[in-house]
Amino acid sequence: MTKTRQATIRCPRPSRNHEKITFAIAGDPVQTGKILLGDALTTAQAHRTAAKHHPRRIALFGGSFDPIHNGHLSVARAADRRFNFDEIHFIPASRPPHKLKQHLAPFPHRFAMVSLACTEHPHFVPSLAEAGEDFSGTQLHYSVDTVRYFRHVYHGHGDRIYFIIGADAFLDIPMWKEYETLLGLCDFIIANRPGIRTEALRLVIPPDLMARPDGKREGANGHPSQVVAQLQRSTVYLLENVSSDVSATDIRRRSNRGQAIHGLVSARVEEYILKQGLYR
Repeated sequence: MTKTRQATIRCPRPSRNHEKITFAIAGDPVQTGKILLGDALTTAQAHRTAAKHHPRRIALFGGSFDPIHNGHLSVARAADRRFNFDEIHFIPASRPPHKLKQHLAPFPHRFAMVSLACTEHPHFVPSLAEAGEDFSGTQLHYSVDTVRYFRHVYHGHGDRIYFIIGADAFLDIPMWKEYETLLGLCDFIIANRPGIRTEALRLVIPPDLMARPDGKREGANGHPSQVVAQLQRSTVYLLENVSSDVSATDIRRRSNRGQAIHGLVSARVEEYILKQGLYR
């Protein structure tokens, strides 16, 4: 999901249910995924969505995922342990405006790797929300519009959307499109790293979005030390002790040099990178 100031999104129009993702990793990566909007759901989604008796907790985790690595998965697992999500949607970014000059692996490859990384985690769902109608991932998408799309899909009573984000990215959130609106559309979970203080994260939030000291918002929870800020319509949470030395830049560099990437990505993603000759 991306973060600059202007543009519109053309998300697939949701029906009563949400997307079914089918993929076959062999062959042309362009055929690795597609959206079938209708009554069908993935098996994992179907079981969880059938449980209508409780509000759903849905997390969105966006990024370039070029490639998705064990650091990403570690953050997602830590967030899942704390918040007990029904689903965590991994959303490969389409065409990040802040990375227009950076060469990214084609979207189908990045989605294929996300799909492979999610296979061993029942709550992890690979998402095509930013794939575009032709699955090319070339259209501009923005986080505020992607969150609106998921709020349209998950609109049951008590359903909550959570946005997983790194601390560095959150510090840049005033540069994002309609960031004040975005901060009120969903709860945020900030994966912190050493050196970033809670006060610095709180300072980027406009004061007029803050909840009154005596106000209690439905759905807010957590120890005060785990809450960055209580907003009028949402809560910003802090996820500590999730920093990782793994970086996508290092993985691409090592792959380009023919060096091992074992242990930096999941085994299936490692195999895919080697077979497809990515980053060479």
